[in-house]
Amino acid sequence: MTYTVRLAIAALTLLSLAPASAQTNRFRYCQVEDPAVPAGYVANEILIDFEGRLFGQQMIVRLDSGSIYQDPFGGETPPNALLFNAVPSLEFDTFVTMGGATSDESEPLLVIGASTEFTASGGMKQFDESGINIAWAPATGVVVEDRTRFPIARLTLSNDANGTILLYSNAGGEGVISNAMRIENGGTGPLAWPPIDECLPEPTSAAIALLASLALSANRRSS
Repeated sequence: MTYTVRLAIAALTLLSLAPASAQTNRFRYCQVEDPAVPAGYVANEILIDFEGRLFGQQMIVRLDSGSIYQDPFGGETPPNALLFNAVPSLEFDTFVTMGGATSDESEPLLVIGASTEFTASGGMKQFDESGINIAWAPATGVVVEDRTRFPIARLTLSNDANGTILLYSNAGGEGVISNAMRIENGGTGPLAWPPIDECLPEPTSAAIALLASLALSANRRSS
């Protein structure tokens, strides 16, 4: 067995032996392919897989260029689908959510303020065309547990937007920070709508998958 195979298998073994706990297990980044997306923009969906009860979420979007789409009829939370016929672009407004793309589909939520987990925050909530710094959670008394491909935000960016997304998710009382996801030309992941389950995982999950692939391919070569 080669050194590369042994190293990859050892890394995977350590990961498999890590104690299981309720938490956010994966962040997913998707591009939404739909003709109703405003011209010159790219709509992105951010989803999570988690175990246990979901608590607070936090997001910072920092742009080096471009802008964030903010529909004049929209807000920080999911839009009302009854308005889509009159204002088609509203469906692809930028907003945070608790499980749905409309106010009816989403669980009730509460916008708390700015992120408290990132030093880049500065403590001031922001939600406009130049950047985002926001924290949100299920509304008081709302219990959300054990979901996969659970939408937490829609982020619509100009096709010249470049920058970084920072995400924090608390499920089961344990907070998890996603590795910084790059924004390139308005996109955060592959075109995968539908199906959502093929969307790009955040870098940590991608690294684990790469290790598994490396171990498998190297083992085949040595056999």
